[in-house]
Amino acid sequence: MKSQSTFVTLISLLWFTSVQGNDRLLFSPEKQNYFQQQQHQINAAYEKLHYDWLSPINLKASSIYEKSASYGAKDTRQSLSAGIAQDLFRSGGITYAIDYAHAKKESDSLALGKEIAGISQQLMNAVLTYRKNEIALKQSDLKLKNAQIEIFLKRKQYEAGDIDITFLNNALMNQSNELKNNTSLRYALAQQKFEAAKLTDLPIDSLSVPVYTLTQKETFLDQGWNIRYAKALAGSAAQQYGQTKSSYLPKLTLIADAGYQRFDSRTTPSADYRGNFYDAGLQLSMPLAYNASATSQEAQAAYLKQQAQSADTKRQMDALYDQTVALVESYKQTISITQNNLNYYDELLGATQAAVKAGYKAGYDLQTLQNTRAIEELEIQINEINIQIQLSQLHYQMQHPQESL
Repeated sequence: MKSQSTFVTLISLLWFTSVQGNDRLLFSPEKQNYFQQQQHQINAAYEKLHYDWLSPINLKASSIYEKSASYGAKDTRQSLSAGIAQDLFRSGGITYAIDYAHAKKESDSLALGKEIAGISQQLMNAVLTYRKNEIALKQSDLKLKNAQIEIFLKRKQYEAGDIDITFLNNALMNQSNELKNNTSLRYALAQQKFEAAKLTDLPIDSLSVPVYTLTQKETFLDQGWNIRYAKALAGSAAQQYGQTKSSYLPKLTLIADAGYQRFDSRTTPSADYRGNFYDAGLQLSMPLAYNASATSQEAQAAYLKQQAQSADTKRQMDALYDQTVALVESYKQTISITQNNLNYYDELLGATQAAVKAGYKAGYDLQTLQNTRAIEELEIQINEINIQIQLSQLHYQMQHPQESL
């Protein structure tokens, strides 16, 4: 019950942040059950490894009938006993075995948390991309309106002999390209719905997304899932290396056996025996294996390799953070440029409206400018979502304090 409660707390902390005012789980029941069974598997594996150094108690029961060919003796032997051969000392091997159980559970738990966070990111990315494509579709509709106006004007100019067919053809091609883009965006929206449906029973339109903020680099590197997982794997490899070394060193074993025995002799009744028996002793042993050195070196190399992998993972995550921050800054600069363009369009709209009222400009010019300004305004919203997509990737790349396993 305790492990199940811990698991529910974990998934609620990771998943509920995406749903405001809704206490239903975000992921499908099948996905929840999958992760819950993974958590049960991790707990069971830990229990097995934690006590794996303890030897089993062997229970034996026997009943033997003997008949001697030479003397014609007929005897019956019956016994019931319990025995054990327990290592008391393994040159540090017992401590390494217990520490490995803890290290393995930590790495497995981090792997599970990393997987849950990755799927959470996948779902949130689908929602954000869906919303971005919705806005892009509005942009495309406005561009098609401008394309229709342009075709109408170019056709009038072509029929009047003011331009050749090339200009009209270019306008038609622009419209065709935008129609294809419009169709692609509608398909992309459907695709994002399908992606979300793989993970949740909730409609994609009903999913709320938190506002993601930039985390400090030091915190990101300290709490990054990949970095913590790589360190945990290095810790597991270190304990395995210790176990391997100690397996070729002296060990002290307690050997004990106790039970009840009954012996019945039909030919020599005086030899009958009924009673308890026990024996106990210590055994000191050390294997002399030809490949002991090579096996230890292999385990050491695996440990050093994992340490190097941990350092390399940190380097990669450091670069990922800088790359993401640079991209976010690029989107911000694009937004700033677009906002300046909006001020310019506002001035043009004011002048064009006055010209239309005065009869110097056609209504098509005003309509084109209005559509273009709306397109630029939607571009700001798209880049704001682009920023959220990048920040969400950093968010789900790290373990947050409240999500400790």
